[in-house]
Amino acid sequence: MTAAIFGLWRNWAVAVGVLTVLAFLAPIVPQYWLLPIDIVAYIALQIVRGVLRRRPVPSCSRLMQEVSSVVLISAFVIGIICIFSPGGALKETSGEPFTADSPLLAILITAPVTVLVTACFLLNRTEPLVCRRCKMRYGNVIEHGFVGGLFRKEWRYQTRLLLILSLCLSVVDWGYYLINYVNVNLNRADYFYFLWLPMVMYVLSLIYLGSRYYSMWVYYCCNDEGHYVEKPGATSLRFLLINDNRILIDMRPTEERFSNGAVVKRFDTPVVVKVPYRERENLNDACRLFKDVTGIADADVKLIYSSPDNVTYQNIFHYFAFIDDVEQVTESKVTGEWLSLNEIYELVRHHVMAREIIAEIKRIYDVAMAWKTYDRDGKRLYDIKHYQPTFRLRDIRKWDVDYNDETWLRVRQINQDKPLYALRRLFARVKKNFRLFLA
Repeated sequence: MTAAIFGLWRNWAVAVGVLTVLAFLAPIVPQYWLLPIDIVAYIALQIVRGVLRRRPVPSCSRLMQEVSSVVLISAFVIGIICIFSPGGALKETSGEPFTADSPLLAILITAPVTVLVTACFLLNRTEPLVCRRCKMRYGNVIEHGFVGGLFRKEWRYQTRLLLILSLCLSVVDWGYYLINYVNVNLNRADYFYFLWLPMVMYVLSLIYLGSRYYSMWVYYCCNDEGHYVEKPGATSLRFLLINDNRILIDMRPTEERFSNGAVVKRFDTPVVVKVPYRERENLNDACRLFKDVTGIADADVKLIYSSPDNVTYQNIFHYFAFIDDVEQVTESKVTGEWLSLNEIYELVRHHVMAREIIAEIKRIYDVAMAWKTYDRDGKRLYDIKHYQPTFRLRDIRKWDVDYNDETWLRVRQINQDKPLYALRRLFARVKKNFRLFLA
């Protein structure tokens, strides 16, 4: 908890600090140095992300991904400016020529770019690949635990704060640039608006977020009543009961308690077994537990994927339980209703389904559709662009796909039907090779 909470402050300090340093250096270093400096800054962020990814304690690097995007886009714009400035093709808004000797005010680029990037991240409803990989790496503590909820909430809070600060800087600095800036030399006012103002706002944000996370740490880590680990050392086995194209759902609401004390009713799978913590689970033991709990002897039980948790030791193993005869369920200890995917989707839209079963169905669907549509490099298996194969529950039993393989989650994000596939694939390979080099 301590590492997770103060890690949020550290990530803000590193990511936003990089943007601040780039804005501070730009007017006082030669133009031809700016593009290499931006590339070095991007590489430094990737090194930090790689170090955090290898740590046993989870850390949210989603903000660093945003800032990395800002740095790359800003580097591209600065590169274009540096290419055209020697020939005198560029002019200031006042009509004066912009040459290679003119100071390049990077804050006028990075601030608006940051506004656009953060707005796109906030408006994007699909979960980015960095979050899916984090769930694969740390499992239940991120997917369903308090730490994961904290990361999601604070990422949105930090992104909104970065959006507001960048918007303020864009308005103030561009207003000063259009009204008062003269391309002759940098005076005191220029230094204040283009160098010191971003630095002051960065320092104030550090103080503000530092006090926020210190108060959060005191509440959650120094107050026993608010501590996250209430039942340490528990392993859960969840079984999705499937018959033909339907899933058995327990329509009796189960309680779901949030950190603020609120209790919400959610529908879920009827078979959830909790046992003392174990790092691995044998399939034969899972079949025996399923039979003991439900009284169903002929179910075909298969592992879907596991949600490890080496932090709070509350991991989850997810299983299919294929039922050939619904009468077996009628005569068993299990109660529920058989629902189709469309009916479950309607319950999800009305926010009455448990988070766990939503995450399970989403993982199954995303991995299966990527596996059925593309190869491991993201190339289409069919010549029809944007073709989507059918997804039917009755077919899952025959499929041979590893739902723990993060390759299919990456393919779901980067494939031949996505814009700029070749460029994104090349960039992903460069990043992967770079991470391997650092490792």
